[in-house]
Amino acid sequence: MQSATDPTDLRVDEDGFVALVAPDAYSGFVDEDWELEDLLARFVEQMNGEVLFIAYPGPDDANAALELSPQAPSAMRRQATGVVTVGEDGLWLTDYTQLTMAGQFADESALSRYAQRLLVEPGGERVTARDPKVPGRLFSRQ
Repeated sequence: MQSATDPTDLRVDEDGFVALVAPDAYSGFVDEDWELEDLLARFVEQMNGEVLFIAYPGPDDANAALELSPQAPSAMRRQATGVVTVGEDGLWLTDYTQLTMAGQFADESALSRYAQRLLVEPGGERVTARDPKVPGRLFSRQ
């Protein structure tokens, strides 16, 4: 695995997703011939298990900068919130494409070679992704 990242160059992935994963507990394999509904069901299962947070700002926000903030955001028109339980392997910003690969191949990691480890201690993290078109923070952890 890679070392912790300076969180100053975090971005929405090229498909318009924000995906955070706790790799020591994430179980992404679905089937070699998965259907989209099966993959989405796995994402929901893993989010409910608090080892994945995924949000879709959309294709217009692909590669948009993400900004970390330890403060809770105020209520916004468009936001997604979840909890990720971070283990010893940390919390990583990965991408949708890599999650689909992990869904198709049992030996594939959820972490792409471009994944970035965030400076987060083990434990529960409340994560909120906010609309990037609104001034202020896009992504915060608590």
